[in-house]
Amino acid sequence: MTRILILLSKFGSQKTIKISLDKIMLLDFYMKYPNVMIEDENLKQNLSFYDYYSYYHWKPNREEYHVFLRLLTAKKLVSRNIIKSEFIYQITSDGTDVIESLNSSYYKKLDNVANYIKKNIARLSDTKIEEDIILKSFSCADN
Repeated sequence: MTRILILLSKFGSQKTIKISLDKIMLLDFYMKYPNVMIEDENLKQNLSFYDYYSYYHWKPNREEYHVFLRLLTAKKLVSRNIIKSEFIYQITSDGTDVIESLNSSYYKKLDNVANYIKKNIARLSDTKIEEDIILKSFSCADN
């Protein structure tokens, strides 16, 4: 839930990038496995066991994301709106307050990754993002 909230905080109430469930699942893969997915030396760390086997998780569990988003919505940290017949998720002011109160090293790492995603990944089509995930997660397994 923290990864999703941090990710949504980067887009605020922005209308240009619509963050749907599918987009959240794809972008969260970058949040979950930055060592595999991001080629930025400032964000890289040593690959872990989970990074090597990230290809097992490239197809996320939709129901799990539904649960997380329902919980975030129930806590009024995220709102769900319908735009062009698609559910779009946005962080609320309460969600922003929660994010602004975080100050751990885990938060700082995820915040840097989310900034990278917003700048370099979010505008890509879902198909391009999925191709990138498949390519990078499977190439990690080959190493």
